[in-house]
Amino acid sequence: MPRNLDTRVELVTPVLDPVLRDDLLDTLDRCFADDTNAWELGSDGRWTRRHPAEGTEPRSVQRELMAGHLTRAAEGAA
Repeated sequence: MPRNLDTRVELVTPVLDPVLRDDLLDTLDRCFADDTNAWELGSDGRWTRRHPAEGTEPRSVQRELMAGHLTRAAEGAA
């Protein structure tokens, strides 16, 4: 899949609200811990799929975030 590295626009802004900042940091931590849907780019330019370490439970950021939002939605409806 080609990447748009030349014409994209990125924006950086401080997140001052501690609740929002903690939520963003939690999401980033989950993304870095994902070993189900993640790929790593090696120094040789090749992509390799990450796999869970032996004896550990696989982690999927998508699954974890969906479960968290489902829980929040159920709490909000109650």
